[in-house]
Amino acid sequence: MVPSARGARRVAVRISPAAWREEVERFDARSPSRMAAERERRRLEEEGVSMSELRSCAAEGSDGTRLKGLVKAYVPICGAAASQRPYGFVFSPGRDDQGVYLALVAFGERHPRAGTRSVYERAHKRLHGRYPDQ
Repeated sequence: MVPSARGARRVAVRISPAAWREEVERFDARSPSRMAAERERRRLEEEGVSMSELRSCAAEGSDGTRLKGLVKAYVPICGAAASQRPYGFVFSPGRDDQGVYLALVAFGERHPRAGTRSVYERAHKRLHGRYPDQ
């Protein structure tokens, strides 16, 4: 856990350079999706994420994804309604000698247009080595 001045429970976030490159840097530097992720990165790495902003991923999604045990945060990470937050981070929980943390698994659009993989499909691929429809 990461201490918070406001008293909210927060979880440390770890973002590997490889995951960031694969998940965020695939977008053009000026794209709305990449800019949204980059705005959140520093705060995530320095302060972690509030437990109140996390949601469990569906163990088995209607799109064939299998994300049991993973959590998601809608981006931008703030109190706005989920429908106003088009992107998402998917995290995998871990624990080591420093405590509990969340590791970035995927980033992307939550409900993209046809022909674009969702953040949930991308997370499935990173975990299982293939997209759910392959």
